[in-house]
Amino acid sequence: MKKKDYFEISLEMLKEKKIFPFHLHVFNPLNKQYSSYLLANNPLTQKKREFLEYIIKNGGKLAVAFGQKSTFLEETETKEEEVPSLKDAEPHPLEKARKMYQKILEDKDKINGPFIFQEEMNKAVEAENFAIIIERTHDEIMTLPVNLSSTVSLAVHLTDLLMTEDNYINRVVAVAYQLAKVSDMRDEEILGDLVCAAFLHHVGISQLDIAVSRKAFYAIPDEFRKEYKKHQGLAHHLIKKSGVELSKRCIDTILEHHERNDGSGYPFQKMGNKITPLALLLGAVSHIFEYATGKIDGNTRSIKSVLSSLKNKTFTPGLEFEFGDTIYNNLIYLMEKEITSNAA
Repeated sequence: MKKKDYFEISLEMLKEKKIFPFHLHVFNPLNKQYSSYLLANNPLTQKKREFLEYIIKNGGKLAVAFGQKSTFLEETETKEEEVPSLKDAEPHPLEKARKMYQKILEDKDKINGPFIFQEEMNKAVEAENFAIIIERTHDEIMTLPVNLSSTVSLAVHLTDLLMTEDNYINRVVAVAYQLAKVSDMRDEEILGDLVCAAFLHHVGISQLDIAVSRKAFYAIPDEFRKEYKKHQGLAHHLIKKSGVELSKRCIDTILEHHERNDGSGYPFQKMGNKITPLALLLGAVSHIFEYATGKIDGNTRSIKSVLSSLKNKTFTPGLEFEFGDTIYNNLIYLMEKEITSNAA
């Protein structure tokens, strides 16, 4: 029988009674099993009581089957709230927070209607303001169960700590997360892995010489570009050194986010389905925002113009899109309304 089939009681709750209309069971901590000790309507002799005391002293537990709860409470004149094992366990603070954000999302959807990423993406691109998408994504990530894995737990922690404003990294995290859902990547562990990778994918750049890390990629002299291309490996080294436990999928996503579908990326020149799918997705989203903010060629431009160039396939130096048809088509789908109305 399973532990949830029983509730534990103290020997004192039996008072001085010797016969009970319910069975007594004991829990053995060695094999984690419950077994029958005294059947109903059989006397609890002094020897049996002393042996129960011995069992409890050595880590055993006295218990009653849940099916006989009412009988036990009535016979022993005990109130349910006086039996600790019958009380609901106090939820962990993180579980409380998860339920709070579930309620927040429900309330927002009732007031504002359901969140439709395509519509919100168009508004964000038009206004150059991603605050609403970032806030929504923050709230959704906060509903991920932290007990799924250490990676999901870290994703929730980083989100709570960092996802409070509209900036480059939060745009990457939010759009990558929502694009993953559009691409039918809805598994909570997968989403947690993606969120962690999105937050950490450029942490290795912090280990580069400032003369390299603060320049647009095209402005970095050729002899130093090899150093820049080591940032994924440096990120991996930092993560290992920190002792943080991340899933293999999350680490692979960080290592491979500069790989390209045609094999032109780095550091491994992987192609097609050899690349972790999350790495292609994260690579696509981060590339768009890097290009728009001038991190590639030093020239800033609107997200709207970047996406329009992708839609029209007017690729220019530094703007690439070898991330596979699925990701390309899903991104363009998100922008269909904006681009069509803009053309009209």
